[in-house]
Amino acid sequence: MNKDANPFSNLRFPLFGLVIVMMLAGGWAALQRAGWSLPVLRPTLIGMHGPLMIGGLFGTLISLERAVAVAAITRKHWHWSYIAPGLSAFGGLVLLLFGAELLARFLLLAGSSCLVLIYAYTATKRHYWSLHTVIMCAGAGLWAAGNLLWLVNQPLYLVVHSWIAFLALTIVGERLELSRVGRLTHHTERLLIAAIVVYFGGVTLVVASLDAGVRLAGLGQLLVALWLLRFDIAGRSVRLTGLTRYIAVCLLTGYLWLAVGGILGIMLGAVYAGFNYDAVVHAVLAGFVFSMVFGHAPLIIPALTGRQITYRPIFYVTLALLHVSVLLREYSNLIQAFDGRKWAGMINAVAVLSFIALLIYGVVQTHGHSDAQPKG
Repeated sequence: MNKDANPFSNLRFPLFGLVIVMMLAGGWAALQRAGWSLPVLRPTLIGMHGPLMIGGLFGTLISLERAVAVAAITRKHWHWSYIAPGLSAFGGLVLLLFGAELLARFLLLAGSSCLVLIYAYTATKRHYWSLHTVIMCAGAGLWAAGNLLWLVNQPLYLVVHSWIAFLALTIVGERLELSRVGRLTHHTERLLIAAIVVYFGGVTLVVASLDAGVRLAGLGQLLVALWLLRFDIAGRSVRLTGLTRYIAVCLLTGYLWLAVGGILGIMLGAVYAGFNYDAVVHAVLAGFVFSMVFGHAPLIIPALTGRQITYRPIFYVTLALLHVSVLLREYSNLIQAFDGRKWAGMINAVAVLSFIALLIYGVVQTHGHSDAQPKG
């Protein structure tokens, strides 16, 4: 590949490397929070698990994916859209090293604001605001709003709902973007819009009334999950084989966890800490979001690295471990069993690390096979 064809290769790999570092550090902090006695990497790391994973890791990854897409559209040697993942990665690095300093929170706010501009730029450049772009832009806007609240010292139990909505709406928008061949009817689109309006309204209401906001946001999550289960093309592609079926299984099981998170939000309302808070938050973050990661990684990694991934049925083993860990975590939260939640954290870590190892092995093997092919 020549330089002009891939002008950003020297930028995407360091940023992607920082994503891996933040994932490992966030996982380490998660095990410490779960109760495992591990060496302390940084004194502030345990308290920064959530912001590091959502803003640093996923914020950088989503922004990087968008920047790569914009670079492909514009075909320029430099594009300002790479500022967004750069700011998010730098903010995550400050979180990792120093904790919730003002600089870290400001960098994440700047990165999220830049992501909003990327979506707006993409839509105006194409002269078309599609539904999936509007949804992802709304999600980025909620991320920026949450970061602004955090910048002015609002508590994490309030801010986290905006951050979760950022991930959820980004995933919904990406599903629509990838599923455009499905050609949704106007009635189907209106159902989705209504569900997202409910969800968006609940998340914004959280600032004024945590209890009412969480319950309304939970209803919105449930409606969105039911829509995805009914209308996403995963319901049809699960009948196929190989990688396509694996991705569909990841998506459908993830949608079920989004529904569970919505139901818990409706039932529990205002949650500040403890087992109920963990149940509401991690049904979505550990169940829904990581199911999406496991499903979309075989598509996203090649786009970011330029290297394909070899699929193997063993991917299902890591997916099964992930869901076992979330089931154990949610059950332990409901019966307030600390030891069960502790082991759920360890099983979750094993699932994620195993999945990363499979991805790396798949990339290396595919690259090795390509090098072994006769040239010319």
